[in-house]
Amino acid sequence: MNRRDRDFVALYNALWYRDFPVTPSRLDINRRALWTTHIASTVKQSADLLGLFTCFETGGKTDAVVEDAVGRKWAKIEWEWIQPHADGVNEIEKLSSAIDEADTFIFIGYSLSDEPDHSAMNIAKILKTWGDIEKPLIVFLVTFSREHGRRRFEKLQTHLIQRGNHRKLREQPALPWEALGTKWEQATQHSEV
Repeated sequence: MNRRDRDFVALYNALWYRDFPVTPSRLDINRRALWTTHIASTVKQSADLLGLFTCFETGGKTDAVVEDAVGRKWAKIEWEWIQPHADGVNEIEKLSSAIDEADTFIFIGYSLSDEPDHSAMNIAKILKTWGDIEKPLIVFLVTFSREHGRRRFEKLQTHLIQRGNHRKLREQPALPWEALGTKWEQATQHSEV
């Protein structure tokens, strides 16, 4: 990973809590559209702070392409609500088939956490699909359990897949009000979240 990759990882993890999709009742926090918008916003804010441009739904229907000031593609980014190991999820294949089109590749997805096999299956499928590719694939996975048929987000994990290897870079609470010592935790201490 180069410096820009590391900076993007740090920014994405920090900005994940910014403009978090919370509604007054927090009952509809699990709507897919909220998370698609939140991911796009977090990607754009991170790229903006790096002085880069974000173009959505371009470059072969890629969710986002991040470019520098002269139009050189730094990253291609895909995200998906369905777990990576599920049949029909082809975002990693899309990224690997575009390997000559950018320097870095990013996948943002979700992983069921109440069964340890899901996290292992998701990483294994991503690792197998990415294979021995030299260029880095940065993977952000939001782990979740199920409560009353809804997703309950737990952790935001960051992984690096490169040259057939996997390394977990970091992990933090997925919900800002569960990040200890933050203003979000303080604000919700006496409320029902």
